[in-house]
Amino acid sequence: METEHRGWFGRQVSRWYNKDHEKPGERAGEVFAIVAISLLTLYFVSSQIDRTGFFTSSFGNLETFLFYVPVPFGIAVCLIRLSTGRRNPARPLDSIDAAITGMACLWFFVVFPFNFAHLGDLLPSQIQFLADWIPNYLARAVFLVGGFGSLFNAVYTPMIYLVVRAVYSRKAAL
Repeated sequence: METEHRGWFGRQVSRWYNKDHEKPGERAGEVFAIVAISLLTLYFVSSQIDRTGFFTSSFGNLETFLFYVPVPFGIAVCLIRLSTGRRNPARPLDSIDAAITGMACLWFFVVFPFNFAHLGDLLPSQIQFLADWIPNYLARAVFLVGGFGSLFNAVYTPMIYLVVRAVYSRKAAL
């Protein structure tokens, strides 16, 4: 399914359209992403229940909501891509997820209700070193960059969705 366009934007449209269908390895990646998201969520829920110290006293109801609400959206995006074998049908939900994630990341940058010294507390002692090196200032920087990156993605993704949908419509009309 090759489509040809001229100019920078036309080449981007061609790239988005031609990469819409996921290859088997990419679909397997969606399964991996679902498993990884689920395991990470369970890890953080356990950390919160066990009161390891990762979540500080300023991690209240709003922070809990903002921390966990992107999870079902992320899993749903993966499930849509996995079931359809295409990226475009998942883009509207992906955009909503990116907007929520971006706002959450920027909120966490400001409030920062975490203590990353306790991130690895639930890990087996032999591998705790994997998380022990992450200082709070680096985590805050990741939240800042992730926040702005996600908000950009929340705007960019619907544009891709509309353009690819228009190309599919045009091809169907031919």
